[in-house]
Amino acid sequence: MNSSYIEKLHVKHVRKFSEINVFFNKGFNFLAGPNGCGKTSILACISHCFHHGNFAYSRFEEESEFWTDINDNNRLYRVGLGPNSLKAGAYRESTGRQWNAPTQEENRTSLNVIDASNNFKSFCPLFIGANRSIKYKRISGMSREQTLDQKISTYTSNSTKSLYGDWNSDIKQWLVNRYFMIDKDWAIEERENWNHLVRCLPSIGPFESEFTFVRIGKDLEPVFSIYGNECYLEELSSGFQAVLSIIANIFEWVEGSRVDGDRIVQNASGTVLIDELDLHLHPEWQLTIRDSLEKIFPLIQFIVTTHSPHLLSSARENEVIVMPENGNEIYDLKPSEHMFSGWNTDQILSEIMGVKSLDNKLYEELVAAALQQIDDNSVQGLNSAIENLAAVCHPSDSIVTVLKTRLASMVALQND
Repeated sequence: MNSSYIEKLHVKHVRKFSEINVFFNKGFNFLAGPNGCGKTSILACISHCFHHGNFAYSRFEEESEFWTDINDNNRLYRVGLGPNSLKAGAYRESTGRQWNAPTQEENRTSLNVIDASNNFKSFCPLFIGANRSIKYKRISGMSREQTLDQKISTYTSNSTKSLYGDWNSDIKQWLVNRYFMIDKDWAIEERENWNHLVRCLPSIGPFESEFTFVRIGKDLEPVFSIYGNECYLEELSSGFQAVLSIIANIFEWVEGSRVDGDRIVQNASGTVLIDELDLHLHPEWQLTIRDSLEKIFPLIQFIVTTHSPHLLSSARENEVIVMPENGNEIYDLKPSEHMFSGWNTDQILSEIMGVKSLDNKLYEELVAAALQQIDDNSVQGLNSAIENLAAVCHPSDSIVTVLKTRLASMVALQND
């Protein structure tokens, strides 16, 4: 069985990182932490290892080095740049000086970025950025698809661009191509993948939405159904567009980056990196999206960033990598052995996401005002304070219940 995945990222003096080593498992990896801790930068640094055209998105120092350790069907590689390869450059300017291979490791082949992009094409990761909305585009017909080498080059050279919304795959064109291709005798893998995609769609959406593909008609407009109502691709909600974009991108990537005979999605391994997986998703959908992706792509490694406590609570053991807030030190980061399914939202927000205060300031002020009315022994004031508090909090709030009990006691004493 195929098994290709990223084992480790090493970064030194790139962006905010003094030195960081991140170890990944071969399944799901959730990068979590506060804003500014470098979650997206981890994905960007991985993308830099596969094509020199991606360097423009980062600033480097002369001591900068970065590389990714890869296990490609038990063949071990180290891909990136070693020390003294770069010069300190201005923002978004070329900084290449020489192409030194990464530090050697026994039983692992070291390749610099240029050699990797030219000669190491068996491992081609997919990067999916946070911009996953699908804009309207008129399709005029089927289009000629790129060759294998062209497709791999497109993915590697545009990986960082994809992270930052400067490049997107044409999902609509791919859907049209596949729809009219699958009835061909030679389209064996395409047909099997298409049927797998159509079968899986109903299990992806939340709330019994019955998300299904309906047809592509003469106007070449893909039509879907949600809650029993038909709609065009661009009419899908932001959440459905985001999830469909991820899934269709992966199908297209599997078919475009592998040789004939090795392009069945359910058997495909490799690495997909997604920025802000939770984007546009309802909390209930965030709780289920991990398992949905694993069901559709059982052998693919996912490295994703997230701010969602619901996503983290859906993670299994050895899947959450907690990023430190300060990147100016040396860190070795590994997936936590813990599961967080038993943690409540506040605990995940404060201890994993680095939220400093979970208190609602208005709520605190209203509670304090009610307590002051008790100290003042003011029945009318406390009654008014309770009404103000009840207007902003949950109907079953325990503090309101206690205050109402105290008010009843004060009224009873007043009447005696």
